[in-house]
Formats: sequence, C-alpha cells, structure tokens
Amino acid sequence: MKKEVPISKAYHLINTGCVLLITSAHEDKKNVMTLAWQTPVSVKPVLVGIAVSKSHFTTQLIKGSREFTINIPGAELLEKVKKCGMFSGREVDKFREANLTPVSGKNVKVPLIDECIGHIECKVVNEHITGDHVFFVGEVVAAYAREDLFISTSWAEDASLLHHLGGKTYYTNGKIYTT
Repeated sequence: MKKEVPISKAYHLINTGCVLLITSAHEDKKNVMTLAWQTPVSVKPVLVGIAVSKSHFTTQLIKGSREFTINIPGAELLEKVKKCGMFSGREVDKFREANLTPVSGKNVKVPLIDECIGHIECKVVNEHITGDHVFFVGEVVAAYAREDLFISTSWAEDASLLHHLGGKTYYTNGKIYTT
C-alpha cells in the first residue's frame, strides 16, 4: 500500500542528493548558500547543474560573474551548513557568520570553502528559467577532494556526506538529524 504525497512535496521523494555549499562572487561581494538541488548533466564536456531560486543573492552573483563553486561539506559541518541556509547573503556575511574560511580557487575567481572535503569549480555555459528557479549549467574547470576520503572514482565509506531529506531533516551514514 502506498500513501499519497501532496504534489507540492513530490520533490521530497527524490531530494536525497548530497548537500552542497555553493559559493559565488561578483565585484566586491561574495556569498555561500546551502543547496541540495544539483545534478551531473554531461560527461563530454563535463557539465553540472544547480537550481537556485530566482530571488536568491547567489543568483545575482552567478549572473554577474558567470562562475560558481560547488563545495562538498562533511557531516561535521552540519551546523555551519544549516547556518548558511538561515540568512540572506545580502544582509549577512555568511562566511563570517558560519565561521567558514574562503580560499582561492585554481581557475575561477569565486572562493572555495577550506573546511569542505571536496570542490568543483565551474564556469557557467548556460542557464534556464525553470519556474521560480534558475538552472545554471556549469562546465567543470577544476575538481579536487581530500585524498583520504575520495578513492579512485568514489567517496570512501567514512566520507560522511550530508543528504537533505526535506524540511529540517538530514541524513548521513545511517543517522538521521532533525534540526
């Protein structure tokens, strides 16, 4: 037997991807936001996509610079991840508020987050309006991960990636956290 899920909550059925911290910057402004709506979209060239609300400060910065970075936090950053999702970067310096360290990327001007276990640097090659979100397609221009947690082509079992299950619920390595 199956229960009906409200259409407005249907995305929760598939919204179990890795939680990310997206960084963006343009001119003298920088931001970090929590994001769970992401996907690989091509192998040749290597492209990834992120869906960001049209109204978010991150959207404004990505449109300005045409770059973004994907930062993969480990479970130990859960409180910082939540904090980055609580405020708008228009009013608050989230790097300072969440006590995260911005560091320079290799091929983009957008900062990375030093505390994260992996990073993907992207240059925007396309964007699509998808309802109330903008779907940014980024070409991967650099990618790196902690060598003890990323083995060959996949994350090690003890990488403790965060997954968003919807609302205030996160999952990692067999544990559910509700905030």
